[in-house]
Amino acid sequence: MMEVKAKKGDSVKLKTKAIVFYNNSMGGVDRSDQCLSYYPVARNQQRKYYKKIFRHLLNQIVWNSFVIFKKNGGILNHIDFRMKLIERLIEEGGSNSSSRNFVSPKISENVVRLVGRHFPSYVESDCSKKTSRKCVVCNLKMNDNGKGIRKETRFQCKDCNVGLCAVPCFEKYLTVTFL
Repeated sequence: MMEVKAKKGDSVKLKTKAIVFYNNSMGGVDRSDQCLSYYPVARNQQRKYYKKIFRHLLNQIVWNSFVIFKKNGGILNHIDFRMKLIERLIEEGGSNSSSRNFVSPKISENVVRLVGRHFPSYVESDCSKKTSRKCVVCNLKMNDNGKGIRKETRFQCKDCNVGLCAVPCFEKYLTVTFL
């Protein structure tokens, strides 16, 4: 066992010699593997090998760009860097009209959903009878038997053209937490 000074504070910790030696000689590949293990991209049910390779390479590209960012004096940690990268990709993908041709409709709807201002309104009806729509957030939930829950609501978002419960589904759908 060896005494090692803790990174935070003035305390001293006891560690085995093997761990101290490994931490001192750990290279970039080990650190990369360690940090990327916190953000797993492999999907167990993914049958197409090329999609697994693409996800792994994309994850490695994000890590390499983070390393370059840090070497150029960046002050963000890895998770904050990933979040800023996602925010910038959403901004860029949602602002340029020529790039929308290459983005799937579902993704472009999500960008509009996250960027615009939305207000709840009643579902419009043609006759005097009150109408309702299915709530998109509630319908993604499953009951104990594994069946989808069908919940009707009288509220909608006119901009997104979807039915939403006033509370809490409206807020969930229009924020990142829905994804």
